[in-house]
Amino acid sequence: MGSNKVKIGMRTIKTGLAVMLGVTVAESVGLRSPLFVAIGAISTMQTSVSESFVMGKNRILGTIMGAVVAVAIAEILPYSNIFLGLGIILLIQILNILGWRKSISLSAIVFSAVYLNKEMGMIEYATNRVIDTFIGIVMGVLVNYLVATPDSEKKFYAKVDAFVEVAKEYTYSLIVGKKTVNLENLRSMLSDIEKLQDLVRGDSNILYDNEGQKLDTAKTLRILEEIFNDLSSITAMDYMAIVSSKNLILAGQVFQITPIWYEKSIISEEDIIFNYHLQRLLKNLYSM
Repeated sequence: MGSNKVKIGMRTIKTGLAVMLGVTVAESVGLRSPLFVAIGAISTMQTSVSESFVMGKNRILGTIMGAVVAVAIAEILPYSNIFLGLGIILLIQILNILGWRKSISLSAIVFSAVYLNKEMGMIEYATNRVIDTFIGIVMGVLVNYLVATPDSEKKFYAKVDAFVEVAKEYTYSLIVGKKTVNLENLRSMLSDIEKLQDLVRGDSNILYDNEGQKLDTAKTLRILEEIFNDLSSITAMDYMAIVSSKNLILAGQVFQITPIWYEKSIISEEDIIFNYHLQRLLKNLYSM
C-alpha cells in the first residue's frame, strides 16, 4: 500500500513558532491573557512580509479602536447586552469608514473582551489587551521576516516561466492551423502573476526599497499582458491565416525549429491583422 505524505508548509511552521514565542514573551512579563497574543500572531502571519506588515499595522489600529470604543460605551452607558450589540455595530461602521475592513474581526473580539470584562478596571483591562495583541502582531511580523523570508520575486518569475511555456504552446497551435485555443487557463495564470507582482512591489518597499526590482517585474507583467491580448485577438478571429515570411523566421527563433511549411502571398485584410498580432506576440515570446 502506498502512503500519503503530508507536507507541512513553511507558513504553518512559522505561525506555530510566532505563537509559541509570543506567548512565552507575554508570560515572562506577567500578562494574564496570552490568548490575545496568539490571536495577534496568527492573524498577522501572511504569505509575504509586506502583507504581514500591512496586516499587523491594520490589526493594531483596529485593536486600539476596539478597546477605545468599548471603554467609551462602558463609561457613558449602563451595562447591557443591547449596548454590547450596538457597540459592535458602531465599531464595524467606524472601521468601514476608515477602510480597516480586515481589522474588523480582531477589533470586534477585543471590543467584546473589554466590554464583558469583570476581572479588573476597564481602562487597565483594555490596555492589557492592546499590549497582548501588539506583542502577538509584532512577533508574527518578525518571525515572517526573520525565518525563511518569503521570496515573492522567485515565485513571480516561476509563474512567469510557466505562463510563457503555455503561451508558446498556444501560439504554435495557432501558427500551424488550429483556429482557437482555450485561454481561460492562461487568464487565471495572468491573474496570479498580477497578484504576485503586487507582493513584489510591497516587499521591495519594505525590505529593500529596490526601485529597479519593481520596474523589472512591472515591465515583465506588461509584456505578459500584451502576449495574452495578442493571443486573444488572434483566437477571436477564428481564421486560418497565411503566415508572413518575417513571422516564419520569428517563429523559427522562438520555437528553435526550421519552418517546413511553404510561404504564400498575403492577400486579405484578415491575413494582415493576423500577422500584425502574431509578429508582436512572437517578439514578446522571444524577449521572454
